[in-house]
Amino acid sequence: MVALPASARTLVLDLELEDSSGEAPSAEHAERLKRVSAELRHALDAKGYDVIGDAATDGLVSPGAAIRSCNGCERDIARAAGADLVVFGIVRKVSSLILWISVVVEDVGTGQAVTTARGDIRGDTETAWSRGVGWLVDHRLAEHAPGKR
Repeated sequence: MVALPASARTLVLDLELEDSSGEAPSAEHAERLKRVSAELRHALDAKGYDVIGDAATDGLVSPGAAIRSCNGCERDIARAAGADLVVFGIVRKVSSLILWISVVVEDVGTGQAVTTARGDIRGDTETAWSRGVGWLVDHRLAEHAPGKR
């Protein structure tokens, strides 16, 4: 486990969608990703992470950038925003019924994962995505908040 200061500044990047369902793309996914990413920021902040406002990434994240496969660019972005931790993840859609959310909390200085979390959700709906994010924060990520070690 990585030793962090009691109030490590945390940058939470927007979640990304990885869709292998073969279904037609949905225009509502982009807005849903923004909303659940905002929920993730708010929930982590409420659980003890010192979350930096999402405006800190203005101009730092290229439109259409795939953080999940950028080979460490998430740490460069977080460093430029003045963060100690960076949180990023995906919503993986296998079908309209089967999805999962995966989140990584990473130490910006070392590049080591502080924790990873994954939760299955059922249903490609706003409610399912929101509940999935809430469950991950409450049951997997809150225990790793800076200062709770």
